Amino acid sequence: MPDSGRNGNMGHVLLAREYKLLLKPSEFKANPTLVSANAFWASRIERIVSTIDNHPESFKKVVHRAIRFWDTADCVLSRHDLILRTREEMDENFNPTGKLETTLKLRMPDQFVVASTSLVDDGKTDKNIETKFEEDIGPLEVARSKATEGARVVVPVKRSTRNRFSLSTTIEGDPSQRPARLADVFEKFPGAKVLIGDVATNEDLISGSVSHEYAFKKAEAKFSDSVDGIFALSLWCFDKPDANPSVAELSYTCETVNGNMPGKAARQAYDLFIKLQNQLADIVDPENTSKTALALPKGCAS
Repeated sequence: MPDSGRNGNMGHVLLAREYKLLLKPSEFKANPTLVSANAFWASRIERIVSTIDNHPESFKKVVHRAIRFWDTADCVLSRHDLILRTREEMDENFNPTGKLETTLKLRMPDQFVVASTSLVDDGKTDKNIETKFEEDIGPLEVARSKATEGARVVVPVKRSTRNRFSLSTTIEGDPSQRPARLADVFEKFPGAKVLIGDVATNEDLISGSVSHEYAFKKAEAKFSDSVDGIFALSLWCFDKPDANPSVAELSYTCETVNGNMPGKAARQAYDLFIKLQNQLADIVDPENTSKTALALPKGCAS
């Protein structure tokens, strides 16, 4: 696996910017397929994307995975802006293939704090470890208190963005290597110990709901001569893979050019995200601001 690299004293180099928009899961049916995903692309997304590229390409593949998010009972990871995820590869019938990815992510609004963090030894070369420094971009929105009436998500009249930065380190292994205690997290990701400090390392990890993921990938559009947008549609089915989706997210990723994003590409990517919010307003999820928060153990927040 490639590493995002380091840039001297400045820390990790920004690898990509990912734009994420939660949609109403009720728009999608159980047992989604590449055909149904591309039907959605053709009916709702392609026309909007065509405003920045006359010839966007639809989804080319689907990946099946079982995803879990983990924390302690008192949410020690979430309280320190850390997210622990395991992602197990599945075949099309959701039978395990024996491959597991364990990812620890630091996500917060301060670019320089995140860029200067290390979750593993950055000088260590290991093909099974991948570290990425990215910018996560979502709609500017605030979750209402559950005690208030009406839609749970409040958005501004003029749509905008909420930007956060994430450093994620992923370790490949087999399912028997899943961390079970906080001590296991510190062993795999020693940088987490630095961020959290002294805690009871024998605390058990608990998971939220199992998310059976249908990830439709590799739709494409050009934002400039040097920057492409790679689109994905992720549908999560809780409890069982043939359930109706509980979470739906449309996203697109733009890789940077040596840590920077050319002005034309940045403007096109931003304008498209605003157009998607406005023109898909009828199917944007009005209840939730984060898909991760829906899958974390109860009481923990991303």
